Amino acid sequence: MIHLTARDLRHDGLTFGFSVVSSAVLIFAFLLLIPLSMAIRRFGETAGPPQNLYVLEKDALQPEESRIEPGLSDQVAAILGERLDRLDPVVFRILRIEEHPMQLRGVAVESWGPTFQLELIDGAWPSDPAEIVIGQAAAQAGGWRAGSDIEIYGQEFRVAGIADGQGTKAQTIWMSFAAARALFGPERGPQLLVAHLKPSADPLEARQDLEDGLNSLGTGYEPYFEDGLLREAGAALNDLRSLSILTALIGFAAVTIGSSNLAWLAAEERRRWLGILRAVGFARHDLARYFLLRAAVISVAAYLLALAAAAAFLSSGVTPQSLAIGGLEPGLSLTPATAALGLALASLATLAGTWLSVRRVLASSPSLMLGRGPGSTFA
Repeated sequence: MIHLTARDLRHDGLTFGFSVVSSAVLIFAFLLLIPLSMAIRRFGETAGPPQNLYVLEKDALQPEESRIEPGLSDQVAAILGERLDRLDPVVFRILRIEEHPMQLRGVAVESWGPTFQLELIDGAWPSDPAEIVIGQAAAQAGGWRAGSDIEIYGQEFRVAGIADGQGTKAQTIWMSFAAARALFGPERGPQLLVAHLKPSADPLEARQDLEDGLNSLGTGYEPYFEDGLLREAGAALNDLRSLSILTALIGFAAVTIGSSNLAWLAAEERRRWLGILRAVGFARHDLARYFLLRAAVISVAAYLLALAAAAAFLSSGVTPQSLAIGGLEPGLSLTPATAALGLALASLATLAGTWLSVRRVLASSPSLMLGRGPGSTFA
């Protein structure tokens, strides 16, 4: 059957090539959409229990649009009382830095570890106002490393270190609160207040008490858990993730349907030839192996073509800037697990579509295959 399949595919090279290319287009889409959905999911990840409460204006669609009024810190501290461990104002901006959209946060350096769970993986923490730390994902997107010089808002900064963190923290440029105020000016002030609760505090109770207290004071501010704020700010990303998964599933349904149509066409073109094979002693399972082997060769060839195209596309560097949303660049990478899943699903879809199409052919007798006229089917 291997020799028969190879000779058949060589003889019908045009149809074979069309089958490979049409399937490869859909597999290529899967190999890009699944990494995109995984990258988007990582934006919403937070580490550990919800010990951080973010306070910002109720009507702000993005944290950058909020503004913390003077005196709000004292009100929040009074409401939370002994449950409060640290309270930090945060300067939050979305900037294009060296052609890369980035989130920038200005917050006290001593809070980076205990409050925001940043982990230094290269270099050192800043010791000078002109030094910054860059999240690992942001550093990869911009090609920066410890010791690099970066111009931000018209001022030169030195990258003191590279840090990692959950969610959007790895996509952020970090500087001290004093450096951020000096860079952007004190007019707008901070955009957020981050209340870090003590481990003994009940987060749900603290959030409810803070919300009730702010409402009773008529401040116009509302507290969010850190993951809740990410969900609010990342609604568009979540929708994009769902759409990417749905599109990938539709693509593989299309592979199944396309494989079924191609197998039906191949069987229709070879009906008399198949009838002759049955008449000279080939069993139904022999013909089944022929069609399935033919489909397997097409699916593997299509997968390899799609894999090469996806790898070339991801390595070209054109994807992050075109996919940036809210200052976030979802760094796409093709992992071995995703590649293996793509191969498994492509093979399954192709074989399933082929089997659905040819099973009726295999049930036909040799006389029916040889006796029908042109244009008839095996239904």
